[in-house]
Amino acid sequence: MKDDRFSALPDSLITQILLCLPTKDSVRTSALSTRWRNLWLDVPGLVLHPTDFPSFCKAPAKNFIDRFLKFNSESRLEKFKFKNNCHIFHIIIDRLKEWVATAIDCGIENLNIEIKNVMYSRYYMPMNIYKSKTLVSLKLAKVELENPEFVVSLPCLKIMHLEDIFHNLNGLLNTEKLILGCLVLEDLNLVSSHYDDVRTPAPLLRVRSHTLKIFRLKCHPGMCENHYGAEIDAPRLKYMSVKDNHSDRIVVKNLSSLFKIDIDTNFNVNFAHSPLRADDLTKRDIIHDFLTGISTVRHMIISQHNLKVLYRYSKLEPIPKFHNLSHLQVAFSSSMLQLFPIFLGSCPNLKKLIVNFSVSKEPDQQIDVNYVPRCLSSTLDCVEINKLITWEKTGMKLVRYIVENSVVLMKLNLSFTNPVEDLDIYEELLTAIKRSRRCRVNLFH
Repeated sequence: MKDDRFSALPDSLITQILLCLPTKDSVRTSALSTRWRNLWLDVPGLVLHPTDFPSFCKAPAKNFIDRFLKFNSESRLEKFKFKNNCHIFHIIIDRLKEWVATAIDCGIENLNIEIKNVMYSRYYMPMNIYKSKTLVSLKLAKVELENPEFVVSLPCLKIMHLEDIFHNLNGLLNTEKLILGCLVLEDLNLVSSHYDDVRTPAPLLRVRSHTLKIFRLKCHPGMCENHYGAEIDAPRLKYMSVKDNHSDRIVVKNLSSLFKIDIDTNFNVNFAHSPLRADDLTKRDIIHDFLTGISTVRHMIISQHNLKVLYRYSKLEPIPKFHNLSHLQVAFSSSMLQLFPIFLGSCPNLKKLIVNFSVSKEPDQQIDVNYVPRCLSSTLDCVEINKLITWEKTGMKLVRYIVENSVVLMKLNLSFTNPVEDLDIYEELLTAIKRSRRCRVNLFH
């Protein structure tokens, strides 16, 4: 029988293909033939999950990992991934720090450690993680990082994702040192880390990088007990996502390259306990400086939390202009419609608008129909309004306002949460005076 095409491939190419599989699957190939018996040992990486092995919490599992790392001690590993989402027994986890250190010494390029459901212990990473000359991607979740008393040097690291990281000392400073030590960092993701130094006066998380292109900052509700500030200084940043309601202030610098931003933060403004007051000049300056710092952005996604703060802010002083903004996705409720034309007035060159509409329990507000922002009369050609309700009138008033004032509108997409009688909606829209004869209305549900 002729050999299949796959078997005709060289070992070096086969091992690269096996690298894309979980380690348990690459090990299974050893039963194919004599040639495949030990081929899995040449795969330049480990992808492990405790449930992959019936006896993962026993000695054979440790021997398996030890054997693989020893066999590849002189090789350069491309990937080491350890993921756990069940209770871990110390008989296996106590070796994790040692295995990671060995993988780093073997020239690992992609390191991914994810520990879930940690109840009693914290799992430290080795100190040589701060000195790797080969790491390109570092993704850690629910582990502990010790504070290095030396200069961090990760000359090849381009991707760093840190989620729910514990720091034994000076967590904010440790994170800053880690970022500064990444000379070619392009993608940074920080999620709900536990910083012990948030109890110090005016704690500040500093993200300073001349190479960073993508940055995400997120704090899960209830995960961050204390408030802190964040400072982002990244002249090459293209995309930024901030979903954090625990930061008192977010300072942005040198973001002239920013193309897209996704914002969900209230600047620690709580309307029930600490509302934005007219005499709170410090908070007003923080919001103004942030908006000015991102004013060159072209694509913006903004949450209802932000809009609520901006609604109050707009009553105190004008919202800064976003002259470059062409694409806006925003969440509006029926109680904030008064802000709608005001906010669009800050986007004079807007071309596409996506509105996620919601009905608020608070009293509805009316749009000032006498004010027409510049974008409606000159640039806005595509509008999408989602989550409309057929029997709810405030949403349809928003639709009529857009139809009656948009001069160059080409497409209006309306999405309803309940089944819609197309004929009734069309008849209502036809009674409106369309400013744009070329406007096409599409209804969805």
